[in-house]
Order: sequence, then structure tokens, then C-alpha cells
Amino acid sequence: MYIIDYDKLFAEFFPIKQPKERTTYVPSKFAVDIKEESATMALSVLGHDPKDIEINCYEDKIEVKAKKSQEDKENPFNQLISDIEERITIGKNYDGRKAKAEIKNGILLITLEKKEESKPKKLTLKVG
Repeated sequence: MYIIDYDKLFAEFFPIKQPKERTTYVPSKFAVDIKEESATMALSVLGHDPKDIEINCYEDKIEVKAKKSQEDKENPFNQLISDIEERITIGKNYDGRKAKAEIKNGILLITLEKKEESKPKKLTLKVG
């Protein structure tokens, strides 16, 4: 009488390969909402401590950087947190140096006001 170890037999014919490295979600670019007087850009910074986020605003572009802390790199539950290094070029109608930033629910929101010279001038008609 033969005793067959099916688990061993299955593993011999169909070896299970362990993944060599983990994949992480890397946020891609900004979402932009343009309104009449302003523009708001949004970028996911979920899992990053706000004090570790660096925002540099220039006249024509905005840069956002956030690095994983050593603790995040060592903790297997934080593997979805990735370093962020994003840049966005803004149009000539906005001045990045006057940007305002806030974080809501893990989303970085950067608001830009239109330059005064870019706003349309409204004229009133004089009748008579």
C-alpha cells in the first residue's frame, strides 16, 4: 500500500515562487481644479507626517517632496508609503510664490490666486 503526500507532490510540480521585492503605490501627478479667481492643485500625501513634507514655490512651478522615515521603511505595514518628489509647472496667470497649502484627509491642497493683471477688467457702460 502506497501513501501519497499530495501536498509534497503538488509543490514539486507547481513550485510557489515568493516575490523578490514589494511593489508600492507611487502617487502620480497633481489633480487640478481651475476656478474663475483661483486654481487648486491636489496631491496624495497619505501616510506622510506633515512636518516631513517640503513644498518649494517658485514663480512658474511648485515642487513637493516627502521622504519616508526610517521607522516607515522598517515597518512592514507602511510599505504603501512611498517617497514623493513631484513638480508642476503653473501657467503665467498665477504666481507660485503666493501659494497657500493645507492638508485635508491625506490630500495636500495648494491654492493659487490669479495675478491681478490676468484678471479681466469689467467696464461699466455710461449711458447718455
